[in-house]
Amino acid sequence: MLIARQPQYVLVAQTLMQDISSGRYALGALLPPEMALCIEFGVSRHTIREAIRKLQERGLITRQRGVGTRVKAQQGESKYVQSGSTISDLVQYAKDTRLVPGKVNEVIADQALGDKLGCRAGQRWLQVKGIRYAGREKLPMALTEIYLNPSYAGIRKLIGTLKLPVHTLIEKHYGERIVEVKQEISAALISAADAKILKVAAGSAGLLMIRRYLGANDQILEVAVNLHPASRYSYGMSLRLRLNSEDD
Repeated sequence: MLIARQPQYVLVAQTLMQDISSGRYALGALLPPEMALCIEFGVSRHTIREAIRKLQERGLITRQRGVGTRVKAQQGESKYVQSGSTISDLVQYAKDTRLVPGKVNEVIADQALGDKLGCRAGQRWLQVKGIRYAGREKLPMALTEIYLNPSYAGIRKLIGTLKLPVHTLIEKHYGERIVEVKQEISAALISAADAKILKVAAGSAGLLMIRRYLGANDQILEVAVNLHPASRYSYGMSLRLRLNSEDD
């Protein structure tokens, strides 16, 4: 029986990952049936299924009805986990990742882009497209689009060259202050064109994250749009109930 503070399915998944990476279960081999794994680890069927799900998320196995669970990779895809509760936490995100900027264009928002950015149609923006990576990972973590108020176009050449978020560059070079960040997270299917760049299957699950950085008078200074493959990114947030006694 497994005894630890971590959930049992996590421990089972970690052990199976080690078994796969060590070659106990070779590429193309089938894992033992669920019931055999239940007996081996002394856990319930539900625990085994949750452990198998984690292996699937890491891209280590495939499951086929009537065939079984087959090993498809010895090393899983890395997953960047971001957590935060304040604007300053976004600085850590910039330190942990690297942005490789690409095309820079001047665009005028139509109705669709205006809805996406939270601005009126006809507003002019400086658009910077790029690819974001986690640390030294070779697989892209996200496709990134940054929309800058043209008033801050002077920092365009600095984007991606420093371990600083774009909103920090705006503050440092223009004396602005970001007072609020509005964030939207939604599920998305990755198009064929984007999937080719991200090196995932077309139509696979993605996480679309839009952050709007507001300065004084609720003016939008920057909008960052990131499309993440679901298997390579996770966002966590801690919410705590404030009791009346804590206000005293």
